[in-house]
Amino acid sequence: MLAPGGVFSNEDVDAGTRLLAENMVIMNDWDILDMGCGYGGVLGIVAAKLAPRGGRVVMVDINKLAVKLAAINIKINRVDNAEVRLSDLYSAVQGERFNTIISNPPITAGLDLNRRLIIEAKDHLKPGGLLQIVVPKKLRSRFEEILYGNYDIVERLAKSGNYIAYVAKVMG
Repeated sequence: MLAPGGVFSNEDVDAGTRLLAENMVIMNDWDILDMGCGYGGVLGIVAAKLAPRGGRVVMVDINKLAVKLAAINIKINRVDNAEVRLSDLYSAVQGERFNTIISNPPITAGLDLNRRLIIEAKDHLKPGGLLQIVVPKKLRSRFEEILYGNYDIVERLAKSGNYIAYVAKVMG
């Protein structure tokens, strides 16, 4: 992955992203949103590779450099079923619905923004859709409060080191 300075985790794939990438649930024909794709769109590219026949990935980020680098990484990795858009949270995907939204959220942006990311995800999920998110263990209780308060089913996908990956679903 191409990742110069000025973007999060520019040396290597961070542990949280790696945990979610290795454990996320992706079906072949799903529409997938990588919310806050970051410098390389690692989660989106992995998801696209897991859904090569009929799957579609939209990667979004508010950082112009991250969007540019993610677009380059889509080409480098020869991913035909993914695109990247500049977006302030869900602004670039208004009216679109996804089978899953995957995210290693921007923790440094603060809890209010991350609360919006989690709550507003419901408006962009198809019926039975999944929000898959990874959070630092030290913030587990704050994120679990938001997840359990807004989703019918919340389960831990995996945990490793300082991170926990969750899957959340709204029934009906």
